[in-house]
Amino acid sequence: MKFQLAITLGLFSCLLPGSAFAEDVKVETVLRGLQNPSSVSFSPNGELTVCDSRGLVVMLKEGKPVNYVTGFDTEFWKSDDTGKKWYAVGPLSAIWVGDTLVVSDSGKGDGEETLLMFSAGGKASTGVATNPVGPTSDDAADKGEGNLTGLSATADGKQIFVAGQGFDGKSWVLSADPQSKEMQPLLSADDNGIATNSPMQTLVGPDNTLYVLYSGKGGAADGLIVQWDLATKKPVAQWKLDGVINPMGMAHIDGTKFAVVENNWALNNVNEGRVVTVDLGAEGKAEVAETGVKLHGPVACAFGPDKRLYVTQIGEKMDAAEGSVVAISGLK
Repeated sequence: MKFQLAITLGLFSCLLPGSAFAEDVKVETVLRGLQNPSSVSFSPNGELTVCDSRGLVVMLKEGKPVNYVTGFDTEFWKSDDTGKKWYAVGPLSAIWVGDTLVVSDSGKGDGEETLLMFSAGGKASTGVATNPVGPTSDDAADKGEGNLTGLSATADGKQIFVAGQGFDGKSWVLSADPQSKEMQPLLSADDNGIATNSPMQTLVGPDNTLYVLYSGKGGAADGLIVQWDLATKKPVAQWKLDGVINPMGMAHIDGTKFAVVENNWALNNVNEGRVVTVDLGAEGKAEVAETGVKLHGPVACAFGPDKRLYVTQIGEKMDAAEGSVVAISGLK
């Protein structure tokens, strides 16, 4: 089946009334017709690249959407006793490491997922895979790492970081070597007394550190940012995101300031979420500020070459071609 994607230009209204930033912030829809879009990144040529749960990586090429890589495995994240299945999952995260596109092959079962690396577009079957990561505990519920998301890479491209969503009793951040194609567990929140699970996004920090955004329990405002020392594999600092429900995406603005997308997760429907800025202060204190932007199920974000923040949103209904990518300018 060929999926039709449409670009829509122009601004749409999704600003909180009375927001301090509402007069400066502009929101533009740059891509529509996506299903459960989850990740956004940019090629070395500045081309928008986004993951779609129908087993696609879509690229905005010369102003037109192109199915850049197709044929990824897909699955449904939830099911019930009646046989109903919902929330389709395909490739969840994609980043460019030089001219290589790295994609999390997240439509497989836990313990079977890999990262796939592509030197060109085409079929998912042409990607060069890392190993999967199996169970890391003796718990029978631990099937291994899955729903791999939140990719980031060091500036030299020699190490890739990925958030694992397999067994909640471990909450691993994994590390992959693009040269050897070896992927292995790196950082465990649980082993370091961090109760908040569900790592969603990794970002390389200064001085050999890694920032990791943890979403926490569905519907609960217990999101957390942890800065890890990559040498000791211990947390350097932690910041609770007061009032932010299930943050899933994070992008660095400047200094200690980040843009964070609040998904406000619900099991059976898509809730309205928002985009906030977070300033990481001393002693674990984070200042959360409104940007005025409200979206339907925002998932991931990244700054583009034009300095705008690009955000994926599921839309009003999951598992439908109602998802989109918006570009936000005027963030401070």
